[in-house]
Formats: sequence, structure tokens, C-alpha cells
Amino acid sequence: MKKVLIVDTKAGNLFSLRAAIEKLNFEVTIATSPPEQLFDAIVLPGQGRFGTVIENISQAGWPAYLLNARESNIPMLGICVGMQIFFEASEEDKNIAGLGWFKGEARALDFPKKPMVGWANIESEIWPEACVYFVNSYAIKGASESIATTCYGETFCAAVRQGTFTGVQFHPEKSSDAGLQIIRESLSRNIDLVGETINAK
Repeated sequence: MKKVLIVDTKAGNLFSLRAAIEKLNFEVTIATSPPEQLFDAIVLPGQGRFGTVIENISQAGWPAYLLNARESNIPMLGICVGMQIFFEASEEDKNIAGLGWFKGEARALDFPKKPMVGWANIESEIWPEACVYFVNSYAIKGASESIATTCYGETFCAAVRQGTFTGVQFHPEKSSDAGLQIIRESLSRNIDLVGETINAK
């Protein structure tokens, strides 16, 4: 059974996320600080403010653990703010630097109503015709690593992927069967990274 680690960022309720992953027959561990061993896959949950999440994971020592996991090609899934923190910054907390794995910043986009709450279709060659559930006020407008987009007032990045890292702006744990398929696929990635540059910092 694949062992999945959920990083407790102390910023939200993890019950629905854990339940969704366990439904896929993964063994789930939730940790507030980095364990000694690497797991088969890692999930960064999607609730909380950008600055608060960065501060919490930094104080707990997660950045070095996550970088080691990245360099070891461990499948990793970042959800909503759990994706945004891997970029350089966010307008939500302008003086807080992100982890900087990807270029760009989360911005308060021109949404018709804030926050964006509800179902929306995404444009993606990887997940064609998927309809998923969003809850967000900020988003990455564009990224070279983008694998999916959606439109709510304006088009923005719905998902990124590089190597074994996948980030999604939506909440797959709340996205019914489509979301479960995305979680399973993201946490089961085992790809040949020969020739692929991941630019780890």
C-alpha cells in the first residue's frame, strides 16, 4: 500500500482531504513536522493564507524536507495555496517570499465575485473535460509549467506540473470522481526524469 504524507500547515481542516486519499486505498499520515523518512508521496493541503502557510511550514522545517523529496523524485501534490507557495510570491501577503520553485506570483484576479466558489470546467490535455471545484480569491495568472487553465472573469492557471510535482488551484478532494482520478494520477507518478531540468533551488 502506497504511503502518503499530508503536511499539516496548521491552516485548515484536513478531514476531507484525508478521507479522499484513503478512499483511493492509500495509507495516510498527517505530520506537523518533517519525519525522518521519505514517504511514497506528499500532499500540501489547500487552506489558509499564503503568508501564514509559508511561516508555519518554515518554522517547522518543511522546506528542506520538501526539496529533498523533490530531488528524490517523490510524487508531490500541492492544492490551492498549497500550490501557490511553490511560486515566488503572492499579492495576498506581499512581503512574504514563496519557496520559489516556479516563477510568478499569485494575484487577485478580476473575478466576477470573490472568492470564486463552485464548479468550473478546465482546459487540459491531461484531464480533458474535467469539471472541478474551486474556492479561491487568488490565482497564478500564467506559468510555463501550466497543464490546465480555466476562466472566471479572466483566464488563469488551474494546474502546473514539473517532474513528479503537480500543483492544482482547485480542490480535487471536493471534486467527486474527477478529483479522485486527479489525486490518484498525481500521487502515482513515476516518470523518467533523464534530460528534464527541474531547476531546484
